[in-house]
Amino acid sequence: MVCNPSIKFGVLLRFAQGLGAECLATGHYAMVRQDSLGRYRLLKGVDTRKDQSYFLARLSQAQLAKTRFPLGALTKVAVREIAARRGLKPAALQESQDVCFIKAGSSYSQFIAGLSNRLSEPGLIETTGGEIIGEHQGLHAFTVGQRRGINCPAAAPYYVVRLDTARNRLVVGLKKDLLTAECGVTRINWICPAPQAPLRVQARVRYRTRETPATLTPLSEDSARVRFDSPQPAVTPGQAAVFYDGDEVLGGGFISKG
Repeated sequence: MVCNPSIKFGVLLRFAQGLGAECLATGHYAMVRQDSLGRYRLLKGVDTRKDQSYFLARLSQAQLAKTRFPLGALTKVAVREIAARRGLKPAALQESQDVCFIKAGSSYSQFIAGLSNRLSEPGLIETTGGEIIGEHQGLHAFTVGQRRGINCPAAAPYYVVRLDTARNRLVVGLKKDLLTAECGVTRINWICPAPQAPLRVQARVRYRTRETPATLTPLSEDSARVRFDSPQPAVTPGQAAVFYDGDEVLGGGFISKG
């Protein structure tokens, strides 16, 4: 699951305002624009390889109004060139691609195991057809769509299809078993006005994937059903689903099991 940056922004904003600052500037690759109606719009960063708008979809209008993204209109290459001209040296030459709260030297599975002993208990691996084919050392080490670590030889590689936490079983299948035509999305934060009728969107269900055309049907103010034009792989409950109209972020929520 993607952490909620609106909480972090809220804490940082209050701290900054306590120091007398009017706004909070961050290094995210995204942009904010105010439209003619006074509403704030969240847009992708110019550098498509570094765009971080996916992580910011849960920011509120009040938070967007007080946030500045000075790097949003620049590429990473341009930022490095500016830093070099001014004699600035980064603290680390290698870019960090990890979650900020994972300690150095720790893995994601170790972090999750520390949060839930139950998820780190050994259990059985079964296929989507119910056949037992092996054992796992803890569901915390797997995510939907994962191939590595299953260690069950077969004519075609197995992928994680589902984590059955109720039975502590890892459900695996072939690549075709990962495809999903639609999903539910809950706890949606709308940056644009919440739609009252089906809406055509570009949906992104993972950070490192492109948006895909879909139809969003609202079920309530903060929940919807999303049907993809073509089935998508590894649509994972708990992951963020973010909706775009071109470069603009309309809103985002969390993929549900239903």
